[in-house]
Amino acid sequence: MSYLTNMQRKIIFSVGILVLFSVMYPYKEYLKKEADKKDLGEATIGEVDTGSFVLKLFLLGGFRGMAANVLWTRAIDFQKIQEWDKLKVTVDMITKLQPHFLSIWTFQSWNLTYNVSVEWDAPEDKYEWIKRGIKFVEDGVKKNQKSPDLIWDTAWYYYHKLGFSDESIILRRLFRDDDDESFKRSPLPGGNIYHDNFQLGHDWFVKAVNLVDDGETRQKAGTVEVVEHVDAPAQRKGQQGDLPFRSMPAHAQTRYAIGLEKESMKGIEATFGPRAQNEWLKAHEEWDKFGHHVFDAHNEVPIDGKLVRDKILLDNNNITSPEKWATLSPNEKYWSDRWADQMNYPYWKDRCSAEMEEDGTKARKLFYEGTKAYKSADFPLAVLKFKEGLEIWDKLLEKHLPYRRDDLNKKDTGLIVKRYDRACKQSQVEVPPNTPFYDLLKVYDGDNSKDPFDALEMLDNSSRSESSPQPR
Repeated sequence: MSYLTNMQRKIIFSVGILVLFSVMYPYKEYLKKEADKKDLGEATIGEVDTGSFVLKLFLLGGFRGMAANVLWTRAIDFQKIQEWDKLKVTVDMITKLQPHFLSIWTFQSWNLTYNVSVEWDAPEDKYEWIKRGIKFVEDGVKKNQKSPDLIWDTAWYYYHKLGFSDESIILRRLFRDDDDESFKRSPLPGGNIYHDNFQLGHDWFVKAVNLVDDGETRQKAGTVEVVEHVDAPAQRKGQQGDLPFRSMPAHAQTRYAIGLEKESMKGIEATFGPRAQNEWLKAHEEWDKFGHHVFDAHNEVPIDGKLVRDKILLDNNNITSPEKWATLSPNEKYWSDRWADQMNYPYWKDRCSAEMEEDGTKARKLFYEGTKAYKSADFPLAVLKFKEGLEIWDKLLEKHLPYRRDDLNKKDTGLIVKRYDRACKQSQVEVPPNTPFYDLLKVYDGDNSKDPFDALEMLDNSSRSESSPQPR
């Protein structure tokens, strides 16, 4: 019996490895051609990061899924014992093994952004983990560029987690002062650098909507081949009839405009005048675009002997467009009113229409200055500011009845009237009997709620300064 020498064995193994990789290359090219030919999304087929030799062994041996499962279990264990750095490293390895498994990107980005971040007490530490979660999902977007879900998730974290957290007035300031331009760059052509998370969230929402619309256009044009997928990823966002999905660009722009007219960032004064008007105008345009998007009714109705789905526009509801509404069929009236009411569309559109007027920003400025005077115990000045602001507000809202009659606006205005009443009492003057909106005082006199997204409301004068919280 003859035995192979060490050198011979090395040669045989080397040749075998070369043969295996030679076989893999044309197969990889075949997959790429099939993906291009059939326009398959990256979530279904695409290149895997095989830079690590260990990962190559997993891929060759067919153990990629098994390895990902083992690592997933380890990641959960690391989270339980709060080994955050080890958790991040482990999850990064999972995404290298399974870069097109969308649930991993969604779950872990949410985990870092919402679950891990709250384990920290200091807002600066919370911010760093929120940022890690957002950057994590942005990496997922790069590897899955045809997934509107991951793009929408990214937008939501910028919009909601930074903008609606309990400490948003500090988190938004940390975002504003962050020097990492790659974290603040718009995903839309032009790549604007934003210093407000709502602006950036708006652009990410727009990117998600555009991607869905581009896909629908290709399908209607007949350029997408219908393919049966094995374990095809399900698209969660942007399906026909997904009203909240399409409303988010308008919500984000509206929140930016609202934030300008208050101290929505610690130490940053409110902004009024033409700049605020312009941002409210952009918000109005976004709501108008949403209101004119064509949705299919959920039911089918007989028309000329055929069952068809009516085309529904939210803007055709009986409040926003009563003349147009009168010309609709009963089914079209039902769906336009139902969906407009569901999305509170008349309120948002009419609010933007009112706020973008010069008198809108003028009244807001007077309310802001009155509140500052009230909190600094300058009650005579507060009385003058509130009185003038309420008179302008009253005349403005006579032209915007949907906004005037809405409960959200009634509460907002009622709390202003309440503060005006307190300032008059402190100044030992009578409230004029013809004070606009004075009837709201009875309703909101016992309401002691504060605006959690306004530093002027949440922080006292000693804690409000121009100094910025520093990231750790």
